[in-house]
Amino acid sequence: MEEFGFKNMARMELFLWDLELFLHIQKILGDKIILKGGAATQFYLPREAQRTSVDIDMLFFGTEDEIKETLRKIEEYLGTEDELFYFHKHSPKNPKTNLPLHTYYTKVPSVLSNAERNMDRESIPYQELKIEFILQPEKWEYERRMGENIFAVNSPWNYQILPLNYLFADKLTTLGCKTIGVQNERLDEQVKQFYDIMMLSRNCISEIQCSVVKEKYLKRAEQEWNIRKITPGSMLEGRDYEPQYIIEDVEKQLLRYQQADSGEDAELKKFINDFHSLYLNRKVQYDPKTVACGASLVRLMYELMISGTGWDKVKQALEIEKKLGMEHLSGPEKGQKIRELRNQLIQEFGKDSVIPASTLKGKDLKRVFWAVVNVDNLNKIEGMI
Repeated sequence: MEEFGFKNMARMELFLWDLELFLHIQKILGDKIILKGGAATQFYLPREAQRTSVDIDMLFFGTEDEIKETLRKIEEYLGTEDELFYFHKHSPKNPKTNLPLHTYYTKVPSVLSNAERNMDRESIPYQELKIEFILQPEKWEYERRMGENIFAVNSPWNYQILPLNYLFADKLTTLGCKTIGVQNERLDEQVKQFYDIMMLSRNCISEIQCSVVKEKYLKRAEQEWNIRKITPGSMLEGRDYEPQYIIEDVEKQLLRYQQADSGEDAELKKFINDFHSLYLNRKVQYDPKTVACGASLVRLMYELMISGTGWDKVKQALEIEKKLGMEHLSGPEKGQKIRELRNQLIQEFGKDSVIPASTLKGKDLKRVFWAVVNVDNLNKIEGMI
């Protein structure tokens, strides 16, 4: 933990309990239970890019009675007189979804001080953890991954998690804030989900199969639409499924994120910075500029997925980004080459940018590249380097 410089000890502790409690649940339910969400994502990322997660999201092929019996067994095994590891069901008064979702809260032990938990009242020796079971009509495929590469635990145990293609497709359905994705009222959650998508795109693109992701994404997107269609108060209430409407909505959200460092979106900037301090280690670069570049990458990837043309151009863009570091040059020669190439990109492709060319002149070379790049100009840009 110290190696990666995590600042928020409370969330680190909750992440440890996430993984520990999931193992207890998995031991009882076997192959009926699969870890998804943020906790599962960390198994696919390099340690330096991993973040904490404060709840357990699971897919479960079974019944509510089986859930209750599982939690009863854990209470019997771990429960204490002060109600640690006792599970209390949460039923929202105004649910925003009709998902077959069962949510529980439980108190877990804490060894942290008030200061480490950012608390100013008398110390309480516990934290609260949220656990969600999403009932499924059939079993899902899963992968077994050891926790030895997770920064927080170095666990020798196997965890049943969503396969990478399924997980990535599931994450993509969090985009589209006015259709199937995380709404703007939950910008904190939206920024968190975007981090996972961006990091999976950067670190796992060679392992993710575009055709499989597209198939799973469109299936999940329609499921999510149909759930919201029958949810009272939803923006999609009573509306028939329109995949093109989702695509346009995703593009609009990504357009906002592509301008995260424009200085004109104080709300988005605040939530990006808050997310960094709450979930990430100090070494991870995740600021408005990083988000803007990441949004251009995700936009390119999403466009290619929908068109069914594969992700070769995404890989090409990431290779170009590496070359823009000009590691083969040094001193004045390097600085001169960077200035020349930046001016070339702005002059040739500035019209393609969502940021005015006059603003781009003050940006670094990689930022300019991600501002102007698109499917059609990649080869020409590569020829300039």
